[in-house]
Amino acid sequence: MSELSVGAARRDITPYPDEFGEIEMRGSFSRRPATKVNDPLYARATYFEGGDDRAALVTLDLIAAPRALVSDVRERLAASMGLEPRQVFICATHTHSAPRPDHEDYRELFVNGICEAIEEAAEDAAPARVTTARRPVYGLSYNRRVWQADGTVGMYFGYESPDIVLLDGPIDPMLGVFSFEREDRPRIVLANYSLHACTAGGGMLSADYPAAFEDCLREVMREKLHLQFTNAPCGNVNHCDLSRARELNPNGILRHRTGAALAEAAWKGLEQAREIDGGPVRAVSHTLTAATRGYTEEELAAARQVDVYDSSTWGGDFLEATKKLRILRCAQWGESYDIEIGALRFGEAGLAFMPGEDYVEFAIDIKKRSPLYPHTFVVELAGDDISYVPTREAFERGGYTVYACRFEPGTGERMADSAVTALQEAAEM
Repeated sequence: MSELSVGAARRDITPYPDEFGEIEMRGSFSRRPATKVNDPLYARATYFEGGDDRAALVTLDLIAAPRALVSDVRERLAASMGLEPRQVFICATHTHSAPRPDHEDYRELFVNGICEAIEEAAEDAAPARVTTARRPVYGLSYNRRVWQADGTVGMYFGYESPDIVLLDGPIDPMLGVFSFEREDRPRIVLANYSLHACTAGGGMLSADYPAAFEDCLREVMREKLHLQFTNAPCGNVNHCDLSRARELNPNGILRHRTGAALAEAAWKGLEQAREIDGGPVRAVSHTLTAATRGYTEEELAAARQVDVYDSSTWGGDFLEATKKLRILRCAQWGESYDIEIGALRFGEAGLAFMPGEDYVEFAIDIKKRSPLYPHTFVVELAGDDISYVPTREAFERGGYTVYACRFEPGTGERMADSAVTALQEAAEM
């Protein structure tokens, strides 16, 4: 087998209220200030080296990883470690209990934490044995787009609602794990699952269920390990079981239940894990230019009057506000926008990286077509924050995520094709 060296490290990137004051959390159409910390936010890094290439993967306990933040990190790492932009993959776990990732008050905290984590992970690198497992985990995730009796499609039409006719699409219940075992060093576990991270609640900063996942996994495996959680495409998937009353799934408790269920599945999977070849390492980056959605000058003028936290400025319900916010961003971007698609290969395995909150259908499609099948994960919210990316079919049906999408129909399918091409290039090197 080809040799692979892997290292891991983390840095606390929590903007503690004692130092920064009240923290406004992102991920809602209402203000959610936080003055307490339930659990810390981390920048977790894994460093890969094998053959004649190397790469760093960072997951952030933030709702997204904005392009400007990624650019700052890549520029600094080019100077300190000689890493090329294509070799640095940065994604978010999508916790809704974290501050704005582009807030100037926290920018230095985030950049320093990410870079220091990668630099330490590189120093920690050692030869690793790689094993992998997959295990379905049901009862945690649900397609959040529903057809109503009146023929409209959307989400959140009420728990136990008699107007829900059917769910609009699938889920991907498969938890995937890679385990990197090194002599005299803690195990590194790379996990991938499709589920929105909005189960914490409580008005406190939190890394949400991925943090509970790590705590529970350490407990059941009885070892000090490093868990790197990556969120698979889940733009149309969340935790809301519409067949049960909301009060039966309280936030906070649900966070721990979700983490515990994933930890149990990972533990059982790793007991039967299969060893794969870990080298060589190959990092690939492609750029896709996508057309943004159009608007009229009148629509733009109305959009400029919107305050996301003041419903009196929306000119309708929150769907109308969503459309106006999309128009503002499209005006800022112009008629087209460059989207980065990446791939990371280590031996027989591959990770595909796409920005945005992508529909789960794209992950299923990419995994089926990957040249590194069956050992492929798909990671969303990587390298940029471009909002929702629905399927072409979903555009015909409307709903919140379609209103929020900033690109013309078919962009998601083009992104999936580009991801498969990137995986093919990585596999052929």
